[in-house]
Amino acid sequence: MSPKEMREQKDTKEKIIEVAARLFARHGFSGTSVREIARQAEVNLSAINYHFDNKDNLYLQVFAHNHDWLASNIEALAKEESLSLEELTAKVFQFFIENGPAMMNTFKIFLSDEVTIPPEMMCQEEEEMGPPGHKAFMKKITQTVGESIPLEARDWAVRMIFSNIVHLGLCSCTPTMKEKCKNQPHLSTEHIKKALCMHTRAIISFIQNRPQDFLNQ
Repeated sequence: MSPKEMREQKDTKEKIIEVAARLFARHGFSGTSVREIARQAEVNLSAINYHFDNKDNLYLQVFAHNHDWLASNIEALAKEESLSLEELTAKVFQFFIENGPAMMNTFKIFLSDEVTIPPEMMCQEEEEMGPPGHKAFMKKITQTVGESIPLEARDWAVRMIFSNIVHLGLCSCTPTMKEKCKNQPHLSTEHIKKALCMHTRAIISFIQNRPQDFLNQ
């Protein structure tokens, strides 16, 4: 296969994943047909069979692609060494706001119960287990509190901070919330960023002051 043909195959595969992600998020796994994916991606059914074998494998590839997309973007935001944990929290929330439709589609796919994600697709290394961007947040938290704080406490902090970003980020992306935010100063993006930073500060304070709560868990 020539370099040009390889690029074309890659472009075709990425186009199929892009269209499938949108349709799976909108209609669910059972409500999305391979034929409709092929039609909207402007490819033949044989192209989907070639790259993914079947709809189940295509869904799993969409899941993996969306997970990697979110994780790589959070990692990119965290690359700046001087960035504080609170600043990273605010930047990730801003990323959610700027990529609202993609974020909503991503989490609709993550939360689907129509397809079981096989264990081999989930990260098995303890230090990388957790939500997308876990490694980036763990690094910033460790820089903030030091390695003397139990790993269990730092891991808990990652999950609590990230879950609050997800909750407020996704809520802020919905049409209803966008309309409501127009006349509610406490629901503005800047106000929510401040609240997230306060939440992050409170979590860090807790694990610093009560590390014993996480021992022998």
